[in-house]
Amino acid sequence: MAKDENMLNPTNIADSYWLGVAEGEAQKATQLAQEWKTYAKSVEANLAGSEAVKQAALQELAKLDPKSYLLIQQNRQKIFDAAYDAMLAGQ
Repeated sequence: MAKDENMLNPTNIADSYWLGVAEGEAQKATQLAQEWKTYAKSVEANLAGSEAVKQAALQELAKLDPKSYLLIQQNRQKIFDAAYDAMLAGQ
């Protein structure tokens, strides 16, 4: 069988098609993974910024009211947990 005849073999054509499909899907998966990685980095940066603002606010609160309920970590955790649980419950 000549080289050109082998290329026209239906099995080779189907294999080439599915190989192309798989390569396209792999490229899409790689792109999606990169997008998620970028998104995760953005979420981490947002969290770091929020933590910095929280710490600054706590420092200012401590100056104004050293006995504030919010200066105790367990109290802040209770507030966080209530909001977290409500969000998960769909409220």
